[in-house]
Amino acid sequence: MKFDIFKIVTDPLFITYIGALCGHILSLYSSEFKGAIPFLEKMFPNKTETFYFRANFLLIPVMGCILAFLLLDPDDIKESLFAGLSWSGTMMVILKKNTGN
Repeated sequence: MKFDIFKIVTDPLFITYIGALCGHILSLYSSEFKGAIPFLEKMFPNKTETFYFRANFLLIPVMGCILAFLLLDPDDIKESLFAGLSWSGTMMVILKKNTGN
């Protein structure tokens, strides 16, 4: 079996993951978006902040990639990248609490 790195890095699923990872990194600058940290703190109590940060950093982009890929069904590199990038923003909007403003 021949290993073709170009085929892997241009695969829509991989590009969606890269977009989801970038979107998650950008979401870290939003104080409102806590990601999976509250869930992880309940599932794995008494761990370090580093553990929660790293687990969240791995979990959220993977979830975003899978859901964005399945829901948006991107066909090419541009669609894949934007499907992944939009994931964190979409979640922040959905989870944002209504402040009544």
